[in-house]
Amino acid sequence: MALVGVGAHAAASSPSGGSATVEAGPAPESAAPSPAGQRDAVRDDHRPRRAARVGRSVPPAAKPAFVAAARDVVRGNKKAVHSVAGEDYQAKDIVVDSDGGRHVRFDRTWNGLRVLGGDFVVHTTRAGRFAGATVGQDAAVDVSRTPAVAKNDAIATAGKKSTGPAQAQLVVDAHRGEPALAWQVTIAGHLVVIVDATTGRTRRTYDLTKGGDTATGHGLHSGEVKLSTTRTAEGAFTLIDPDRGGNRTRDALNSASGTSEATSRAFTDADDVWGDGTMADRATVGVDVHYGMARTWDYLKDAFGREGINNDGKGVTAYVHDEVDLANASWNDTCLCMAFGDGDGSRTAFTSLDVVGHEMAHGLTFRTADLVYEGESGALNEATSDIFGTLVEFAANNPADEPDYLVGEKTGPQPIRWMDEPTRNLKSASCWSPSVKDLDVHRSSGVANKFFYNLAVGSGSTRWGSSTPCGGAAPVTGIGNDAAGAIWYRALSTYMVSTTDFVGARQATLQAAADLYGSDSAERSAVQAAWLAVGVDGSGTVPPSGTAPVVDPLPLAPVHLGTPVQRQLTGTDPQGQAIVWTAEELPPGLTITPQGLISGVPTTKGSTVVQIHATDPDGNRTSPKATSWYVTGPPALFGLLPAPRTFNVGAETSFLLRFEDYPDHHALGQTQLVTVETTGLPDGLTATAAVDDDFDWATRVTVRGTPSTAGTGTIRFTATDPDGETATFALPYTVGPPLVPATPVGYVYGGEASGSATVFWTDPTAGSPPVAGYVVRVTPGSEQVLPATARSVTLTGLDPTRAYEIGIRARGTVIDGAEKTVTIKPTGLTLSPPAATVDHGAPVTLTGQVTGPLATGRAYVEQKAPTATTWTRVSTITADATGAWSLTVNPTVTTAYRVSYPAGAVGWWPATSAVSTITVRHAVTLTPSTLSARAGANVTFTGTVTPATAGVKANLQHFTNGGWVTLQSATIAANGSYSIRRAFTRGSWNLRVVTSGGNTNVAGVSRSVTLTVT
Repeated sequence: MALVGVGAHAAASSPSGGSATVEAGPAPESAAPSPAGQRDAVRDDHRPRRAARVGRSVPPAAKPAFVAAARDVVRGNKKAVHSVAGEDYQAKDIVVDSDGGRHVRFDRTWNGLRVLGGDFVVHTTRAGRFAGATVGQDAAVDVSRTPAVAKNDAIATAGKKSTGPAQAQLVVDAHRGEPALAWQVTIAGHLVVIVDATTGRTRRTYDLTKGGDTATGHGLHSGEVKLSTTRTAEGAFTLIDPDRGGNRTRDALNSASGTSEATSRAFTDADDVWGDGTMADRATVGVDVHYGMARTWDYLKDAFGREGINNDGKGVTAYVHDEVDLANASWNDTCLCMAFGDGDGSRTAFTSLDVVGHEMAHGLTFRTADLVYEGESGALNEATSDIFGTLVEFAANNPADEPDYLVGEKTGPQPIRWMDEPTRNLKSASCWSPSVKDLDVHRSSGVANKFFYNLAVGSGSTRWGSSTPCGGAAPVTGIGNDAAGAIWYRALSTYMVSTTDFVGARQATLQAAADLYGSDSAERSAVQAAWLAVGVDGSGTVPPSGTAPVVDPLPLAPVHLGTPVQRQLTGTDPQGQAIVWTAEELPPGLTITPQGLISGVPTTKGSTVVQIHATDPDGNRTSPKATSWYVTGPPALFGLLPAPRTFNVGAETSFLLRFEDYPDHHALGQTQLVTVETTGLPDGLTATAAVDDDFDWATRVTVRGTPSTAGTGTIRFTATDPDGETATFALPYTVGPPLVPATPVGYVYGGEASGSATVFWTDPTAGSPPVAGYVVRVTPGSEQVLPATARSVTLTGLDPTRAYEIGIRARGTVIDGAEKTVTIKPTGLTLSPPAATVDHGAPVTLTGQVTGPLATGRAYVEQKAPTATTWTRVSTITADATGAWSLTVNPTVTTAYRVSYPAGAVGWWPATSAVSTITVRHAVTLTPSTLSARAGANVTFTGTVTPATAGVKANLQHFTNGGWVTLQSATIAANGSYSIRRAFTRGSWNLRVVTSGGNTNVAGVSRSVTLTVT
């Protein structure tokens, strides 16, 4: 946090995006430690050197005039807080100093959207004059109001981080750098993912649930204590603290469904005596937590006048027995509640006093600076909880849990964290570096924990621990717990904001120390020195430090599988300090101690690239020393051993295995390959070993052949390397009976040639047993053998009037498959009438019967005229269920008809019925020129003959003596017309015209006429 004069009306941001403060009259910094010299400040009853004006926190609703005055100050100093049009400010907390100075904390919205990281604190004098502002935001909000990324797309992006129900709301993210429109996606009620509403990229991720480290407690850590409980209406007692806002402790019942009222129950007791000091009584850990909540409440009230986490006199809820085998404790911002697990075997119940104080302090942070739970702000969030958990432990001074600067030490054989030198757990950071922000917040919190320890106790060795300043910084003289705690509380509640980083925390604590003890006080100088002792000098860069340790050559010669290993790493530290050794990618079965001893028994043959790290107490770390470490041993399979194999008699098979001797082949410089002996093969199979074509350092064994005997057994491959080490690999097998080919799917149909039929069948289905050929049987008749490629055969010399059964079966290599049977049968066809003579164009109804196949769409009526040489189809037959059918035709020439059932019908012979001939007469018309004539005068007779067929004559006939006599003939014209002209003698003449000749019709007769001649 940078300090600038109030007259400039400017906000200065920290190099890493932390909070900035604008104030009047900046206090000068002093790098010199207190002249009082080193001492064990904590044992001086933890009292400050002078009365601290920490300030009292009050709810905004209690001081509306202070809020209104602060808003007026904001309107007059917009640049100081990056205020723009469209913003509203919601008062969150007020701290009133003993001299009347005020510090009003605001959250910010812009056009109705929450501005994340937009919170700020306005500092005013007792008279309400502007005295400065602490601002986390780097620049004024200037973003589009319309997101380019849809809400559902943002939820999908966030869903890559975790699963569960998700909610999204549009916000402005001013956490770092230029503010941006963003989607705040909350998954499963706790994981927050900020997605840029313009680019769709994830800006940052943090969790609303503040969890402890992976550790728990064991039993009743607090010993025999006094509790404040409430009597129920039934006369029993329950763990509700009436003296402290109704703090409640409930049993979560080890439910896996989360902690809530619905999944928990209240503790009750008849005699108000709780727990028995063991996990056998479920109330035992309830006592720990209820006691810890009371001590934390009392500490906040006694030290800072704060009535509960929210300073509203209201308590919170704690759940014990959270989940099953849970080595954890947590605070949840959403429900303002805590949960404590029972442990997982490595640690016991996570309910010790410092753990309870730690979790409640998360709630305090949430209600004050609300430090975002990621990066350096998340580290400060975690450190705040460690700091106040420790201060609560000192304030309680319980002999059963003596105060110390260890975190969670009651929960297991080792503390979870050391505040004097956080690197003792081989996970946390003691000294600041640019990479600290990338650590888990429980690890990066070590920087602030070590700062607080140095501030309270001092550097060097004391009865509380041993702390070495980073980078050769000057020693620090501690100022005691009370003064250090007062400074941290004021910095948290007055100067820190949600995005504060270590640089910002340094400025916040320097300002807090100046407020409480004066700008030239020893306390402020101690704050300056304590930050330098952890590498934070306000510049955001790594301060000068010693060089990293020097690692000696690594003694990592090849080791043998199953042989115990001990390798001691050695090196020197230029500052003469102890080296902490770590390693990555050690061969399975080996471990390393912090002192650099690698030991164990290798369990896996192969090679790994081991990375060795050497770190000194100042945080100086060598670059990784990477080297390949080989574990040699017997030959091995290249790849996995196949699953048990299944073969079949008569079915050809083959498979291969590869054997190799890596890393011996490389580490020991071998040039010969593995030899392999194969035994136990099924009858009919052989094994061949050779150098592999693709991997010339491996031996390939190919097993192939055709099994000849059913049974079970085990194939054994014994591989021997050049050193004489052997390994045998067993492959069980089963040889089943011969595979039976699948039954073909076949059909038969009659051929075009008389007595021929075609049989065809489909390809075998994929994966079917192999087929050696096909057998086609004809009954009555014989059978023939066809090759495996055949899919059809034409049978000849059969009798279409007979029925035949045809069988098709596939031949296997050992056994034939089942036969597919098909039949072909005669088709019966009748046609009536067999013959008829009709007038030209007269209707004729043909009828018949189809016996055998379905006739509809398959049988046809065909015709042939006298002059035609081929038959043509007239119509398809539509038969009823009995096969009967009828068809009306209107022939104009003499026509032959028949019914046909053609070739190609599956299962039926083709057939043709008997022929029906319909004889058709000519149609003749007759028109005389007159019916009354004189003897000797000519009369003309005209008319037409249909059809007009060449060669047809029209014959004029006279009826006499009981018969018709032809008088005169004329050949009809091409259009069928004729004309006959002649004279008659006196009398009455009965006349007609009869046709003759032609080849399409029989004789037709015209009407008769009577001619009278006088």
